[in-house]
Amino acid sequence: MARSQMSDADWATARDLRRDQDSATKTALLQGARAVFSQRGFAAATIGEIAAAAGVSRPSFYVYFATKAEAFREVAEQLREELLEAHHHTGPTADDPVLLSRASTEAFIGVYVESLELVEEIAGRAEHDARVKEIYEESVERPAHRTRGHIHRLIAQGLAEPKVTVEYAAAVMRPVLLDSARAIRRDPSTREHVIDQATRLYLAIIGYAPALPEGALTAQTEPGLTTQAEPDTQAD
Repeated sequence: MARSQMSDADWATARDLRRDQDSATKTALLQGARAVFSQRGFAAATIGEIAAAAGVSRPSFYVYFATKAEAFREVAEQLREELLEAHHHTGPTADDPVLLSRASTEAFIGVYVESLELVEEIAGRAEHDARVKEIYEESVERPAHRTRGHIHRLIAQGLAEPKVTVEYAAAVMRPVLLDSARAIRRDPSTREHVIDQATRLYLAIIGYAPALPEGALTAQTEPGLTTQAEPDTQAD
């Protein structure tokens, strides 16, 4: 039955059933949409281009997404989750303030290196789409909230004494990480150096007390200190 002959409710039901049955196709569509939105921007991107990038037919797109805007929202949500995941580390890394800071810095910069154009497109689209605006604000605020929790934990342990407010220290890191990603894009050979410098800057901003090693920030400092990021529900 052609889509035009189906009611909106019938089409939505059919789409929901297929969504559950073929997640691989949806994954391919999201990957294709992400690539097209990054390269072409939301306005210029077409559903045909997204389907082609995913290696599926144009009608297949409508099985999973009602509109291009819906696909963009899911791509934005995907990026938000990647940014939140950048704070999740376990084992020795989570127990060492320096290792945790470096691992998180590296993870954030890694996401931004791969997604600079998409980050900018989401910020622009947030001005026109209320849901994208919500996702964008979460992508900015929730990582900052976790960073504030990390700083508060180090202060409580006597390991940090920021010379600026905790709120400012957490907020200023986002532009630092974005600039670091741009630097690595320009010269990929500088990746380790840039990540190391961004980590040292963060530790300097929060007034991290223990002396840092001269070389790369890979040596553990005081094992046993739990410095894993605070959950989103913790108050600042």
